[in-house]
Amino acid sequence: MSAGLPPTGAADQSGELGESEDPTPADRARAAEALHQAFTRLSPQGSDSWNFLAAFTHLGDRYGPYHPGASALSDALAADHAEGRRTGPLDRLRPRRDRGGRPAEGEKTDLEEAMGHVVEAFRFLSARVETLEERLAAQDRPVDGAAWLVPARALGPLAGPVASYVSARTPGGVVVHADCGEGDLLRALSERGTEAHGVEPRGAVALRALEQGCSVTIAEASEHLSSRTDGSAGGVVLSGVVDRLPLHALLQLLAESRRVLQRAAPLVVITEPLASVDGRDAPARDLLEGRPLHEATWELLLQRAGFVDVAPLPEAAGGDRRVALSAVAPS
Repeated sequence: MSAGLPPTGAADQSGELGESEDPTPADRARAAEALHQAFTRLSPQGSDSWNFLAAFTHLGDRYGPYHPGASALSDALAADHAEGRRTGPLDRLRPRRDRGGRPAEGEKTDLEEAMGHVVEAFRFLSARVETLEERLAAQDRPVDGAAWLVPARALGPLAGPVASYVSARTPGGVVVHADCGEGDLLRALSERGTEAHGVEPRGAVALRALEQGCSVTIAEASEHLSSRTDGSAGGVVLSGVVDRLPLHALLQLLAESRRVLQRAAPLVVITEPLASVDGRDAPARDLLEGRPLHEATWELLLQRAGFVDVAPLPEAAGGDRRVALSAVAPS
């Protein structure tokens, strides 16, 4: 019988496979290709799950309750015992023995007991990681590029009051505005001597701001803030983006904003009134997950994110119906 691939012929009456010629090179190539396709489709090799399972399975085989004593340490302890040597504190790692010198039936060493718990802990950890991965995979994903469906919303008359408020309270450094639109607030801040940088996901809108001399990054607010170092911003203004993100993304956005803000630096949130939701275009209303939040809800979220002095922005009062809230990073 060849040691190559099993023959494809039928089994004989004794249940053994019949004699067969060695597989041809073409058969070997076809079998190898089938295995390659299977591993490519399943792709377990080299993955985190593959390596993790292999690691603690190996640990359990060597030290765990399934093969107790099958380790180099256990072998060394047994050899020392056979030679009559004592190792002091290591004696507690040896299995208890009867008067005849044989390991007592059913007795486990402290090493075996401890490693058994370690192996089981790894198995529970693996189950928890698998559960979390399944939950993440099942989460809803926003439609890519949905921000392009929302018409540009300029700050207009709010740009001046917000710029005055932020410029008077910034400890220095760049003030980040997202979504900056065509740069109304950026220009108002620059006129007051405050360095400003905008973040805008809509390329055509950002281009108009860039053409007017504004510093703008074409990206989502969360993407830009996550790339900034801690305490690198002298202020953050959020508008537009806060009305189209789901709640869990807003929480992360506030956390990132607090991380990049310097101590005592201001944060301003400008959001649409609830009544304006029905005024959106139908595609944007259906495809975007976010909805404007109540003012009291924003106050709660800002406080829970660690901001202080949360209050409506008095300078923003006027004909614009949008809600403007101010807050400060703790000093």
